[in-house]
Formats: sequence, structure tokens, C-alpha cells
Amino acid sequence: MDHRPRFPEQELTWTTGIHQVRTRLRFPLRATFHWSARSPLAVGLTFHQVGADDVTWVIGRDLLARGLRTLAGTGEVRIRPTAGPGRTAQVLLRLGAAPPYALFVLDRAQLASWLEKTWAAVPAGTEAERLDWAFFEGLLADRWGA
Repeated sequence: MDHRPRFPEQELTWTTGIHQVRTRLRFPLRATFHWSARSPLAVGLTFHQVGADDVTWVIGRDLLARGLRTLAGTGEVRIRPTAGPGRTAQVLLRLGAAPPYALFVLDRAQLASWLEKTWAAVPAGTEAERLDWAFFEGLLADRWGA
């Protein structure tokens, strides 16, 4: 019997315009951020490309939040506020470990506002209460032959 507390399922999405940066040129692009209380640690980021299939990356919610204030992330995903006069209203999101990586610019205040809604639904530090531990236990049992 599952004794985990039951929580209302909640999903939040935010579709916004962002810009992909390539050698000082900016190309507009639509992107949708997806978050679910069923998987509160992760944010799906889907890029809607004209004439091509959508591409989705999964990024840690806490990583996005840290990137609003300072450089955050290593490896495949990095995010940071832009530097310089008049640029504090944006963040840079880099996807990919080495060139040619993709670099995007998006609105910092809008991202912060959307993330606040996810924190209101599932506060920081309470995410583990919502994880399906039976799933992970099953994976370990299969792996170790238990």
C-alpha cells in the first residue's frame, strides 16, 4: 500500500519568445517551459522551430533559478544573467558542452515570475515528498536481482 501523501496534480507552462544568438545576430524563436508537480525537480524546455521538429531539453528547476542571479551549471547546460548596462533584464542560456553550442537570450523577469509559480505549487525542499520512490526501488531491485 502506498502511504505517500496525495497532492493535487498541477502543471504549469509558459510560452515565450526568445532569441538564438549567432555571432552577434539574434534569431527569434518560440519556446515553451513545462513543469509538473509530478516531477517537480525538472523543467522541460521545448523549442518550436519553423519547418522542423520541436526539440525538448530537461533542465533542473533550481539551476534555472540560480541562473537568474549568477552563473549556474556545468557541462551541457549553463545559464547566467547578462552583463553590462541595460542588459540586466535578460539571461543567457547555453545548451551544449562545446562549440558549436546553442546560445539563447530570454527575459529574466518573465522567467523569474514563472518559476515563482512553480515554487508556490511545490516549495523548495519538499520535492522528494512527491517522487515515486516505488519506481526507483523497482529499478534497483531489477538491477541487483532482489
